[in-house]
Amino acid sequence: MTQPTLTGPHAGHAPSGQGARTRRVWTNVGIVVATVGSAALAAGAADMRLYDSAPGQPAGNLTLSAFLVSVAAAVMLCFRLRSPRALLVTALVACLPPLVLPTDSLPALIGAASVVVWHPDVRARWGVPVLAGVATIVAVWRDTRGTASGKSFWNSFEHPDGSAGTWPAMPWWQVLLVAGLLVALFVGTALLRRSRADTDVHRHRAEAARAEADDLGRRIAEQNDREALAREVHDVLGHRLSILAMQANALEIEAQAAGAPEVEDRARQIQQGAAGSMNDLRSLLSILRHGPQAGERPYELADIATLVTECIDAGTPVSSNVFVDQSKPLDPVVSRSAYRITTELLTNARKHSPGNLVRLSIHGNPRDGLVISTETPMAPGGSGTGSQSGLAGIGRRANDLGGQFWAGPSDDGRTYTATARLPWHLPR
Repeated sequence: MTQPTLTGPHAGHAPSGQGARTRRVWTNVGIVVATVGSAALAAGAADMRLYDSAPGQPAGNLTLSAFLVSVAAAVMLCFRLRSPRALLVTALVACLPPLVLPTDSLPALIGAASVVVWHPDVRARWGVPVLAGVATIVAVWRDTRGTASGKSFWNSFEHPDGSAGTWPAMPWWQVLLVAGLLVALFVGTALLRRSRADTDVHRHRAEAARAEADDLGRRIAEQNDREALAREVHDVLGHRLSILAMQANALEIEAQAAGAPEVEDRARQIQQGAAGSMNDLRSLLSILRHGPQAGERPYELADIATLVTECIDAGTPVSSNVFVDQSKPLDPVVSRSAYRITTELLTNARKHSPGNLVRLSIHGNPRDGLVISTETPMAPGGSGTGSQSGLAGIGRRANDLGGQFWAGPSDDGRTYTATARLPWHLPR
């Protein structure tokens, strides 16, 4: 009889979890057992009242039908928490038997209490208890028409000794009093439980609001830190790049006047590199201040051809071999990281093996991932690397993506190879 959680606007009130399911099972068992006992007492009194039968004799058809209908209503109530509609339907059905059959109103009261606790519609929370109250009044009035021992459950409270003879029927005001007390007991308990559930919901919402406010404050503090860092970077690097561009421009003018075309080309390349670095700096600062969407289009794997051209123009010979099967799209994060890793590998090769040919190899597919490799000649007696801080940065970037990186001299000591292997898709 395990019930799923009630859905709807007040679904947060409905219990969930293993402990709640266990409580619902035992609650349903208690409903069925209590209803069977109460219906049996009501059927016995009604049988004596209607058929004047003695205890132990077979029950009449009407009273037996009333008993079975009450038990069926109790079983239906076990499925009341499936949805708001199921809750309303089962509660309304439980209110009908006492109106037409000689049975008690316990299922109607249980259904009304459940509606008060769990149903999201205010009209249902008022209407069903009123209908259950009417059913209780009818059931109590019908029972108190029994004026002899064994024929009335409620009259037996006024004659606990089972005195013989005819009892006076319970007056109407006592009928209303008994029915009102029963309805007040069930509905009052339900209102108390709903009040506690509402309190829990409001507490959870307040905690969620506080957590959201704390998160917002943290993000504002991080934004302020990014703003301060962006200003610092702009002031320092922007100033130095501007000076570098000015000096390159002056050198270009002097070389042009002196008739040194090679020096003039070198100065122009330095000036263009400084200008490109300034653009990159502005883009990075915009991202740092306002998020990734605010900056210019980030470099990706498709921009590596331009990168190789820039390296060749700067005087570094590069032999590139690029083959990438993009039958399935490459993850954008991996694509951007591949560009940055290639940039670092070429910079590292140009720094530690200046003037020598750099062999760049990039190949990949959705199944095997992406492999980026550079190979440069090693000077006699050299290690091919300096402090290895650049290689360490490449390794960290590759590891962050779930890839691998290794670098080192060949077996014959003639070349130095650095290779990064990246996944095609990042794990989700």
